Amino acid sequence: ISANSSASNITHRVNVTDLSYSARLISTGTIARVNQNATSSDSIYLKDILFKTLNYNSSTGKVSGTTLNKVNANGTDAGGSSNFNNVNINDKAISFFISDGVTTEANGDIKKVEISFKFDDIINGKASLNDLASKISQAGLNIKAFYDYDSGQFSIYNTKNGPKNTIEITTGENYDSENGGRVYAGRVAANFLNELQLYQFKDGELYDPSTLGDDDSSNDETKDAGNAMYFSAPNETVTTKGGDGKINVDGATYKLVDNKATVDGVTYTALNKTSEPAVVSISQDTDEIVDKVKSFVADYNKLLSSLYEKYDEKPNSDYKPLTQSQRDGMKEEQITKWEEKAKAGLLYHDQTLGKIIQNLRSAISDSIELDDGSTVSIFSLGISTTGLKGQLQLDEDKLKAALDKNPNIVSDVFTHLDKNDLDNYSASGVAQRLGDVFVNATKSIKSRAGSSADITEDSDLNNLLRQLQTRMSNFKKLMNSFETALYKKYDAMEATLAKLGTQLSFVMGGNS
Repeated sequence: ISANSSASNITHRVNVTDLSYSARLISTGTIARVNQNATSSDSIYLKDILFKTLNYNSSTGKVSGTTLNKVNANGTDAGGSSNFNNVNINDKAISFFISDGVTTEANGDIKKVEISFKFDDIINGKASLNDLASKISQAGLNIKAFYDYDSGQFSIYNTKNGPKNTIEITTGENYDSENGGRVYAGRVAANFLNELQLYQFKDGELYDPSTLGDDDSSNDETKDAGNAMYFSAPNETVTTKGGDGKINVDGATYKLVDNKATVDGVTYTALNKTSEPAVVSISQDTDEIVDKVKSFVADYNKLLSSLYEKYDEKPNSDYKPLTQSQRDGMKEEQITKWEEKAKAGLLYHDQTLGKIIQNLRSAISDSIELDDGSTVSIFSLGISTTGLKGQLQLDEDKLKAALDKNPNIVSDVFTHLDKNDLDNYSASGVAQRLGDVFVNATKSIKSRAGSSADITEDSDLNNLLRQLQTRMSNFKKLMNSFETALYKKYDAMEATLAKLGTQLSFVMGGNS
């Protein structure tokens, strides 16, 4: 039993009349080993189980034999075996289809999976009852099968409860072999399944599968009064299904789905049927609520302290950002330590951070308007503030007293909302307000600093960086132009000097 916040602190009388159950078939018949070639009375090989006789002529590649007799719904022998010959080794010896009632194909149709074995699988591959169980279990459905060698019991079950989750079995068809013989794949499946004498398991008893799954349990017939799952012919479908349970709470009956039902905020999980009503008392777990409020106070104080730590951290003017030449002359460890000190104080009295702190404290301290016009606040829970930085402290005795007076006061303080106006701050609980603060803070930080290292993103700092890059680019262009002009002047000066040198040499040469 578990109760949510809407459950009233009252006593209930609860009676479980039926448990949910799954479609689960258990064999009760003796699996006969009738093949004349059987070497052991407890063989698990299908070749010794599915046919009276089974022969394979390797020179002709043909199979012949005799199917099992038919079995009546009550397990008695109905006779009517069938002889066959000129059957291909690759023909299907047994064929049936299974479905769980809920698994669908891509087109939305209920998925049916064929379970079959060829004569080659049975004769040369030595297919067994375990192989049959594995094929069913691996069919991609919510259906599993198991063969217990010690008990000789074969079982098929749906892993999910409820009437929608079924075991639907359709026997395959008999058909003509390419060699001209008649193949009794559907009849072999029907005979074998009938021989198993499969009954539906429910609440520790076995029932006629055809009587279960309705809302009136009085129609259920036990094994002694009913029949096993029965197939009268090939290409016939027989279905058994699970069912929902029933629980009576304070005189009213409710459906148990997967053995669970929720009534008036209380979830009941049925483990067994009850012989008499159980008395259930619902009370509030005050200690758990106190622990959660204590955890909130501790987390809030930790968050507020970390924000104030950055807000009050002063910058260190002795540590400026490193230039590239300074970084080139330092070790990596020295660079890391320097940059830690250089980054200190970056948020000192930052307006954005200051507004976040202010909004957090307001979200905590402001009163909450309830639907009836009254107001509550976090201080109604025995919480008070201490110091100038809004740290919270909790008086557990006052909180417990408040819970005794009003069991819903904690949910009112933290989770209350105006159903007609979800943006109504005055009627919003502390949790909603804090959530809004964090969302708005994220937007504000993103607007100022961006959300990534991509400076093309629109934000105040990225805009500033782009302006600085533009100014740097323009300055480089100016420097390049100035440098080019100086080089031109220098080149002109050198040309002039060379010309003057030539003239001087000519003059000096003429004087000589």
